[in-house]
Amino acid sequence: MSSPYSDDPQQPGGPPPGYQPGYAAPAYPQQPPYPQQQPGYSGPAYPEQPAYQQQPAYPGGAYPPPGYDGYGQPQRANGMAVAGLVCGIIGLVFFWFPILGMVLAVLGIIFGGVGISRANSGAPNKGLAIAGLVCGVVAIALYVIIILVVVHTSTRL
Repeated sequence: MSSPYSDDPQQPGGPPPGYQPGYAAPAYPQQPPYPQQQPGYSGPAYPEQPAYQQQPAYPGGAYPPPGYDGYGQPQRANGMAVAGLVCGIIGLVFFWFPILGMVLAVLGIIFGGVGISRANSGAPNKGLAIAGLVCGVVAIALYVIIILVVVHTSTRL
């Protein structure tokens, strides 16, 4: 069988220009060994580091005791607080729409009040309920101010 490279450089698949058969990569000289430490030289004097002290073991052991599933009791949800917050914020944002904003503000006040009463009996998210109630009240106050301004300006005409 012949060599995959033909000797004719014009032949496709021939050797690249400058190819010499039997050419090997040049051997690099071996690096000289590192010099040994000079006698009498002790290197930089660093202070002695304190020994590592092992941390005390976890008092409960590596694993929880049997029968413990790792989770606490599930909390009761307070969906009324969340609904009050959502309705109060949307009612506050859309207070310039005559019906939509007013209805959402009133719903925010109602749901916020129910959420506060549930939170007082042990449910979470009392802050959300208070925020929904406040947003609903602010939206209603803005409605009252706008109605007063509109009535006042229309009577002057």
